[in-house]
Amino acid sequence: MEITSSVNSSITRQSSLKKTLGKDDFLRLFTSQLKYQDPLKPLESTEFTSQLAQFSSLEQLFNINNNIDRMVTFQQSLNNGIAMSLIGKTVTTEDNIASKVTGIAFDNGITYLMLENGTRTNLSQIKEITQ
Repeated sequence: MEITSSVNSSITRQSSLKKTLGKDDFLRLFTSQLKYQDPLKPLESTEFTSQLAQFSSLEQLFNINNNIDRMVTFQQSLNNGIAMSLIGKTVTTEDNIASKVTGIAFDNGITYLMLENGTRTNLSQIKEITQ
């Protein structure tokens, strides 16, 4: 009785920590299903094909997510290079405030320009750049 409640509470804790299934979880479930299926009543070919298609889709979504992560990292690198090239130049923000760029700052993956007037602005808020 104690073992069952301990196992149940452990499963509850794990499920509350992890709300989504990954590709490894799906593959484990799929192989377990194949392992424990009734040999006299194997999976219908349509069910099997459907599950293989789901796994293939899951794998492709995982690959797309990895590619998007790499693209975001690349874009952040480009923003950092652009920001560095603006140091020493005067920029005008969307608020029509012109100030010289004295440095750059990074916060949660966003690149900011540090301005001579003591403010900082996002690259996307720059509308004009002058020497």
